[in-house]
Amino acid sequence: MISSRRRFCAILTFGLLFTGCAQQEPAKDTASTPASTAASSAGGEAIASLKVGLITPGKINDKGWSQLASDSVEKIKGEITGTEMVPAIEDPGQANVAGAARDLAKKGCNLIFFHASEYDDAAASVAKEFPKTYFVVVGGRSTGANLKPIQFQAGEATYLAGMLAGGMTKTGKVACIGGSEIPIVQEAFASFEKGVKAARADAEVKIVFTGSGDDIAKAKQQAQALLDSGVDVLHHNANAAGQGVAQAVTDKADAMFIGANAPQDDLATPKNLGSFLVDAQAAYLLAAKAVKDGKATGAFRYGLKDKVVGLHYNDKFAGKVPDALKAKIAAAEADIAAGKVAP
Repeated sequence: MISSRRRFCAILTFGLLFTGCAQQEPAKDTASTPASTAASSAGGEAIASLKVGLITPGKINDKGWSQLASDSVEKIKGEITGTEMVPAIEDPGQANVAGAARDLAKKGCNLIFFHASEYDDAAASVAKEFPKTYFVVVGGRSTGANLKPIQFQAGEATYLAGMLAGGMTKTGKVACIGGSEIPIVQEAFASFEKGVKAARADAEVKIVFTGSGDDIAKAKQQAQALLDSGVDVLHHNANAAGQGVAQAVTDKADAMFIGANAPQDDLATPKNLGSFLVDAQAAYLLAAKAVKDGKATGAFRYGLKDKVVGLHYNDKFAGKVPDALKAKIAAAEADIAAGKVAP
């Protein structure tokens, strides 16, 4: 399982904007990509040095998803000699993403990361104009000669988190609270539910959405209602709103919490079972190395076998996760990584 000592451990409240979680939409080829693009970039010539640009949906000091993107680009700079970074374009607004990408390409960037799945169409349109620049969309769907999505197989990790919830619930009632009701989050929750059922077939899983990743009060209110209905394990995928879920769990006797994306051990700490993990820094670095080495062919799909997603146990949990349950989860992890189980 992914070590909690990785650099992303400090990121505590980001959600699955991606944000590339779970079984994403299949990558689609951009058939309209001109032949000149293929001639210039497909099949991949090695690049002497990288000049990296980044477009984020929020501020890079948000202690969340956008900061993770900035940290990931910094990791590339630290790991790949000669890499140059251009200042990130932060929260340009959906209508301005294409223009922001053009600006970065005109500044000489040969690798541009788009840190949001909703930027896919903008990236696809601009990629046609700059065939010598690679455009990489986190959680994207489209592929082309110089257009690649990073697709996290986070459903592999949420399945394991679901097994943890199913094995620990005493009431047989588990719930998920999401922010925006988007397919990639819904799919992550579907994998979580499958994991719950794998550990306890008769368990009930409820799924609700706040409609916003910032509404901490609403998330707390929804969590309280679920806990009052008999739910005793709550998992969130709700950005900063996950703090509200943690607050509700803290206030409820015998309730337990499972975090999202990074080790969130400081949320509802004594009642926190652990978190599913998505190591965006590792994914960014793998993608950058592939581009630099001329090996960027098709979508970048990373999961358990790549050590990009995983499950983290909270060592400060006041109870005990039975060794038998941990062994069962470890066996499932090995089977998923080997392709024997589809989460």
